[in-house]
Amino acid sequence: MLKSLANSYTGLRAHRQLLDVTAHNLANVNTIAFRERQVSFRELPYRDLAERRLPVTGQSPLVPRSGRGVELSGIVPSCGKGALTFTGQGLDLAIEGEGYLRVVRPDGSYAFTRAGNFSLNAEGNMVTSKGARLDLSLDHFDNIDPSTLEIRPGGEIYACLFQAGSMERENHLSAEPVRVGELRLYNFTNPQGLSAIGENLLLPSAASGPPMEGRAGEEGFGEIRQGFLEGAGVDLSQQMVMLIRGQRALQASARTASAADDLWALTLNVQA
Repeated sequence: MLKSLANSYTGLRAHRQLLDVTAHNLANVNTIAFRERQVSFRELPYRDLAERRLPVTGQSPLVPRSGRGVELSGIVPSCGKGALTFTGQGLDLAIEGEGYLRVVRPDGSYAFTRAGNFSLNAEGNMVTSKGARLDLSLDHFDNIDPSTLEIRPGGEIYACLFQAGSMERENHLSAEPVRVGELRLYNFTNPQGLSAIGENLLLPSAASGPPMEGRAGEEGFGEIRQGFLEGAGVDLSQQMVMLIRGQRALQASARTASAADDLWALTLNVQA
């Protein structure tokens, strides 16, 4: 009976975690570039049953074994990507294909993201809502007119330049935008191994491998789309199915625990 209670507890715990992950996916259905998390389970190691008076045969008897229940084996992001939505905003970026943008966090460390909803801070840097700066390689940074910033599919950055000491549009050095830098992309051997830290940011881990730098449009890297945002890669119908499955499995585990408890109480009363 105690083993049945223990097995039921593992089912309750595992399917509660499944419901937690499903709720997290549903809560982020409108989060920019969010990828739904997928849960996998595994059975716990078996235990030998200490049965007596096994039948004697000419061969070694097969020892009866009993399972120990279930546990959560992993939570990984889906490989699916969200659809691109046109916004028309020059500071919105999306990656069509593989790759990640690198940002510099306020503490100076690097993180990676596919969420390209940037804005300008007081210094003229493209930053996330929490102040992480997009890692751009720019020339003539002090003379760039941010309103003319153009990031092309291959990552080349073009902009108009101000004359030194002037902020008047008619005093631009260039009548047409000139190349002022490049936006590089990064990818990983196993992107599903990236560690999510919140705020749409990801960190490399031993499972993901180190970041590999590349140019947009090259093999293994997607192209950059300015004025677009990537939507959340959440399949609502699939998440509702997982919600129902998790509820039913949780109820079944609870009923098993209740039945084992009733049988245990009955056994104790019989012995008494």
